[in-house]
Amino acid sequence: MFRGIISKTITSTSLVLALTFMVFAQSTPDKSKGAHRAKRAGTISDLDLLSRAEHRADSMRARLTDLQMKEADIKARIDDLDERLKPENIQRALAFVGSVRPMDELRDALRVRLEGEKAKANEQLQLLQSNRIQLETAINETDTEIARLRQRVNSQ
Repeated sequence: MFRGIISKTITSTSLVLALTFMVFAQSTPDKSKGAHRAKRAGTISDLDLLSRAEHRADSMRARLTDLQMKEADIKARIDDLDERLKPENIQRALAFVGSVRPMDELRDALRVRLEGEKAKANEQLQLLQSNRIQLETAINETDTEIARLRQRVNSQ
């Protein structure tokens, strides 16, 4: 009977000692483990930065595509206005217009209105081109950052 109790006591004591040793071994700071953890945390941080930069680049590329489509629409509008501003097309546009005003005044009024529309379209086009250049520069900078982050992640 005492033998069973002594055996259980020895077993439980050795188990407690083993667990205590394991806890003690894990709680002592190890410089190599700390360096490894820091390196792993840096890699995770770099991966997060890389993911954000890639998302930002994708978003900017989508905006660039929208800008290019708007530019194409405005260029088409300017080409249409150029065509409508030709004297024969102004004359044709006013062929069936009845007015008490002389035809020269009507032609001049239409030409002035079309030139105003063309000037506004040119202003919009210049603004879009300026925005496109800025966006392309930002995309190039982001691509450079992505390449740098990929290189850093791959080297770790």
